[in-house]
Amino acid sequence: MSDDNYYVASRKILGIHTNVDDFTWSYGMSMPKVTRKEYSDCRIRIRLEVLDHLVSSGSDSVGWQELTGKYHYFSGIHDQDIIRYKRNFLFGSELQIEAKGLLTEEPHLLINKNYYKYIRFRFMNLHSIGYILTDLAGLLLLHRGYAPLHCSAFRKRDATVVVLAPPNTGKTLSTMMACMEYGADFIAEDIAITDGHMIYSVPWTSTFRYYSKVDKRHGSKVVNMFTRILPLLELISFIKPKPFDTYIERQRLLDSAHISHLVILERGDESILHEAPAEIFRKVLNLNKYEFNYQKAPIAVAHEYFNPGLNIYEAGLSEREILRTMIDSAKETFIVRAKDPTQYATLILNNINSIRS
Repeated sequence: MSDDNYYVASRKILGIHTNVDDFTWSYGMSMPKVTRKEYSDCRIRIRLEVLDHLVSSGSDSVGWQELTGKYHYFSGIHDQDIIRYKRNFLFGSELQIEAKGLLTEEPHLLINKNYYKYIRFRFMNLHSIGYILTDLAGLLLLHRGYAPLHCSAFRKRDATVVVLAPPNTGKTLSTMMACMEYGADFIAEDIAITDGHMIYSVPWTSTFRYYSKVDKRHGSKVVNMFTRILPLLELISFIKPKPFDTYIERQRLLDSAHISHLVILERGDESILHEAPAEIFRKVLNLNKYEFNYQKAPIAVAHEYFNPGLNIYEAGLSEREILRTMIDSAKETFIVRAKDPTQYATLILNNINSIRS
């Protein structure tokens, strides 16, 4: 680990400052390092620090013994913006987390090496650090007028298309095909950020490595073949995620664009459907719940118990308002159904062209 690594998940929106090299999370599996200024220019900045042992780090004037309030394995003080988690682990060691400044311009998350190294999946109601940061980022975005969005997005001429779909339906493949086969500009392939009117790129998520239609490498073809035979192999990463600019020129990345079309993909007989805004809103809200779990994140819920200023309920209301604004302000919303997911991109673009004419 080096002392200062800066990453930007979404330009001028969301950045990470950490002592972890090659840090990855749901907002960025292949983020390049950036300058301190690029990080400082972000509206939402999160600092992540991995230490040997938090108790002896001297990182805060509040001692562990002073956090007398208990919330399961969390400790806190009412009306103070700090919470800690401590739990016995293997051979007398401990798992430790400290979250402070969640109500400030630059929240600070500290964890000990045991937690960072060993907690990779859900463990006794806590997730890995990547998941915890995803939950906290969602809250911070919503309190500042943005909503994280589980979607892909691209721009073709004057149409900016936001694509949502149930998991493994084809939203990533649709955007990658729109960009690679139809010359569209790239915005996002799995997660983006919106204020209800604009879509902001989160380009480094790199989930499209699983699609053999897009990823032509021999190694990917072999992995895809064996994954079809033994689906459990999907849980194991054999190939390092490749950034979008492996497939699409970086100059075709758009940092942001005004949303004009919103599309939901579904499996079924090939068709274009128009549903009432209320039903579109219900589906969009549901699809977002699959990826973002900030409302039940243990570290956020425990922090809010001691400090109501975090206000998770208000964040939920903000999400609903932003998503409703996005649907109402889009020029066109429609549902695309197809049995073959490689047909979605063609159907979307054909429908947009027919709308124009």
